[in-house]
Amino acid sequence: MTPPTPATRRRPEAKIEVHVERRPQLLRVAIRGEASFDQAEVLSAQLLRVPLDGVGLVVLDLAGLTFLSSLAMGALVSYRRGVGRRGVEVRLANVQAQVWSALESAGLGKLFERIDPEEPTPPAASAGP
Repeated sequence: MTPPTPATRRRPEAKIEVHVERRPQLLRVAIRGEASFDQAEVLSAQLLRVPLDGVGLVVLDLAGLTFLSSLAMGALVSYRRGVGRRGVEVRLANVQAQVWSALESAGLGKLFERIDPEEPTPPAASAGP
């Protein structure tokens, strides 16, 4: 009789890329590829590695994101909640129509504010008078 082989969990291959660009008033995080269900864990791990040192605004630039699964949406919501506890706002930029439609269909459209990444309003200035 052959001894049972222990189950091993394979890490999903990264099909998405995250590129971070520090700007004077914000941190721009460009996400490219397909955030399918098997990429949610990869997306979450990559976002958690983004250094937030002294940043008040993170702009997730989704110009290169072609698909967003419900699990990947959960990763974005968790990231937003986590950095929000640290006083950091998260906004979306350059969202493709199919990705925005998926967010709207899931009821998350109001959770994520969309902005122009070239002319962002700093978090402190957006509070109003």
